[in-house]
Amino acid sequence: MFTHLDKNGRGQMVDISDKTDSLRHALAEGSISLKEETIKAIKEEKIKKGDVLAIAQVAAINGVKNTPSLIPMAHPILLSGINVDFDFKDKLLTCQVRVTCYGKTGVEMEALSGVAAGLLTVYDMCKSLDRSMEIKDIHLLEKLGGKSGHYKKNEDKEYTYGLLIVSDTRSRGENKDGVGEVFDQIMPTNYKLVYKNIIADDKEVIKKELIYLSDNKRIPLIFTCGGTGFSKRDVTPEASEEVFEKEAMGLADAIRLYSKDKTNAWMLSRAKAGIRKDSLIINLPGSPKAVRESIMAIISSLSHGLDILANDKTWH
Repeated sequence: MFTHLDKNGRGQMVDISDKTDSLRHALAEGSISLKEETIKAIKEEKIKKGDVLAIAQVAAINGVKNTPSLIPMAHPILLSGINVDFDFKDKLLTCQVRVTCYGKTGVEMEALSGVAAGLLTVYDMCKSLDRSMEIKDIHLLEKLGGKSGHYKKNEDKEYTYGLLIVSDTRSRGENKDGVGEVFDQIMPTNYKLVYKNIIADDKEVIKKELIYLSDNKRIPLIFTCGGTGFSKRDVTPEASEEVFEKEAMGLADAIRLYSKDKTNAWMLSRAKAGIRKDSLIINLPGSPKAVRESIMAIISSLSHGLDILANDKTWH
């Protein structure tokens, strides 16, 4: 199903009400080929229309700010910052545009639009001197935030995860499980499910599975779903706590804070998150809807945390 088409097959702007606010960042780049005499004229400010780079920089900023007017389905965004850089490399003038905001949707299109507007302005100002100019290779270099987490060009890293569904009735086959389908739908494509099991609400069984997944299978990311409430059979947080070597309280808090805007039941969650060896273990609720919301609350920061845990990154 096309997300940008309504039931009548006509265009619509996607509803992002349920998305979580997070820091969004995008860096885009493009270039324009120039003759040597054109480069010389730009550097010496001898182009008749004025200071090419100064005007192109303003054009790039305007391109970022006017993206919703240019791209039909792009959302208007309250931008936090725009940075534009031009650099001469051989016979190319490269433009990089960095855009940031704190909101529900990303700023990739804004960064790309800024690059296009800046380079088109260079062409417009220099065309009387050089009509052979070519705008080329406009692309996204990096993005941060949202469901897909951290993307860096030529660094499409893959993460594996395991899933433990904790439920007496589902483990006995009395109730159908809908949680696995949610993970299939919502996890970024570079996250691969490598283990799934449905087990009873039994503290020792939960502990045994968590130890097996972290110590033997060495799965870097482990989700448990279910058993985080007030029922006498809800023992997932206790089982998890007994296998943790360190707590990761911020993740569990982030899920509760995100749920706070959606349900009063957020305060009844006893979910935990923690680390055992090289594995990050996160308790999630048992219902598919709550699982979806919980993943949305934390997905933008997971890759960074997993990289640090694996010693792939040491910066914080």
